[in-house]
Amino acid sequence: MLLDTSLWIDFTRVRSPAPLKQFIAPFVLDPEAHLAEPVRFELLRSARPHETRQLEAQFATLPTLPTPADLWQRAIDLGQGCRQIGRTVLSLDLLVAAVALHHNAVLVSFDADFEAIASVSELRLQRLERPV
Repeated sequence: MLLDTSLWIDFTRVRSPAPLKQFIAPFVLDPEAHLAEPVRFELLRSARPHETRQLEAQFATLPTLPTPADLWQRAIDLGQGCRQIGRTVLSLDLLVAAVALHHNAVLVSFDADFEAIASVSELRLQRLERPV
């Protein structure tokens, strides 16, 4: 299971409501949970120093799925597939999906863009809805 950036943002954001954090916690604490370098990059590139320390501590508890050698070509192919169905997907989402596909990992996310990727690939997606 690969946790997408959207879960980490809601889980670590100070202003996220407690019920949302409680909803996400079982995914973060699941022994099958993994991290991917594109997710790590997306979260840490704009984190404040105290946020970076918190995230790095949490990331240290998770195994990281190795980045495949053909990551860029896989992401290109996914992006072109999405364009063929009229969807433009963010580049980092394509990279995350490429890692998940390479490892046949279930991608857990709140992000609807992954549905487009799943529709043009074998991506195994567990799309979550934020609790109200």
